[in-house]
Amino acid sequence: MAIPRVRDVMKEVPITVRDDESLIKVIKIMNEGGNIGSIIVTNEEGRVIGGVFTERDLLRLIANNVNIDALTVGDVMTKDVIVIEEDASLIKAVHIMAKHGIRHLPIVDEDGRIIGIISIRDAAIALARLLVDMDISRLGATEEEVSMIRDIINIDEGI
Repeated sequence: MAIPRVRDVMKEVPITVRDDESLIKVIKIMNEGGNIGSIIVTNEEGRVIGGVFTERDLLRLIANNVNIDALTVGDVMTKDVIVIEEDASLIKAVHIMAKHGIRHLPIVDEDGRIIGIISIRDAAIALARLLVDMDISRLGATEEEVSMIRDIINIDEGI
């Protein structure tokens, strides 16, 4: 069995915004979208322009009592975004996220256009599926650990 590729795990077409978008509007988009932990900032061609706004960025603003009413997402986004190509391995994606302490990793195509995003949650679920496929009980996992891993997969599938 092969290590999954990023394209096999990513969520397609993440929500993107332009850097001049009102921060209040971006926060509302994240809230209304359900389980959205980050918004990628792109240009007209859909290329990441060096920005992402995350839940952590919002938390930082609140903790510092910043008045966000007149801010744009470009004013407060995390710059120098790290991206990964769709053909990269899941292991590489997890390594990048762990090394840089990030929870969301934008996926780009060969032209640098955003095509998806992978979260640490997505990666954990994919790795749980891989462990089940490997029959981890043969690797010394306890019955309880096997049950927990299956539960992770069931939660993802809404079971």
